[in-house]
Amino acid sequence: MKTNLEISKPSCYLTNSVEPNLDTTDMNAIKIIKNNIYRETCEIFQHNLKRLIQIEGTQKKLAFKIGISQDLLSKYKSGEAFPSIETLIYICKLYNLDLNKFLSVPLNALDMERLIISSDFKFDCFLDIYHVYFLVTNLNKEGAIHEGIMEFSNSNVVFRILSNNKIVKSFYGTYTISDKLVFFNLYSNIDGNAYINMIKPNINKNKYVGGLGLMLLPSDANSKPCVQKILFSKTKLNRDLNFNELKTFLSFNFKDIHIENLKLSSYEDEIVYNFIESLS
Repeated sequence: MKTNLEISKPSCYLTNSVEPNLDTTDMNAIKIIKNNIYRETCEIFQHNLKRLIQIEGTQKKLAFKIGISQDLLSKYKSGEAFPSIETLIYICKLYNLDLNKFLSVPLNALDMERLIISSDFKFDCFLDIYHVYFLVTNLNKEGAIHEGIMEFSNSNVVFRILSNNKIVKSFYGTYTISDKLVFFNLYSNIDGNAYINMIKPNINKNKYVGGLGLMLLPSDANSKPCVQKILFSKTKLNRDLNFNELKTFLSFNFKDIHIENLKLSSYEDEIVYNFIESLS
């Protein structure tokens, strides 16, 4: 006996199956939402990618570290391309980041500091020795310029103040870096503490040439707080020959008497950098 068999169609083909009730307006609205989410995510990713480049120092180093070409990294940075999920996961694993946060929250200065401390990153832009210069604060010698040296060994620093080529004060300590600044925390058993901060050098320029910092060093036999500029130079400067330039660099010039704060600008730092380069 011949039996007629009928193959049932999948439920998705049945006329009474349940389907999403989406009209064209709904679809367009969803598309707009998706596009907005993608655009915001891309902007945050580009921001965070630039932060990672800052940590590594150059695009070349970051590209090598995450296993892509420099050209592709440039496209990520400009928004011409977006990384694959595999690359995103690898980046987050590498830097111990939460994937969702990495794509939804811009990295800030505290995040940068944590990443630098927790990673194997080495801020290798300082030479072993720098010559430093700052104004004398003693009223009897006002206008004269002190000379010293800063010695670097990994993250350890020795700051020596000289007089007639003899060491008169020595401070020891370390330096730490943040997103845009370098902090020196120095100590002497005899002379107390000295603090210096400076604009973070651009390590795309290889080794640090020189520039300006702000130094907090007690004055008048360690009896008064004092803040002043300090100039770093990779080469020893002739204080007599360059006295006018050095005094200009190290002085604070104000148009008005009222002062609310003291800040160093990148412009000032760049002028000193160019001056030191011109003498090399």
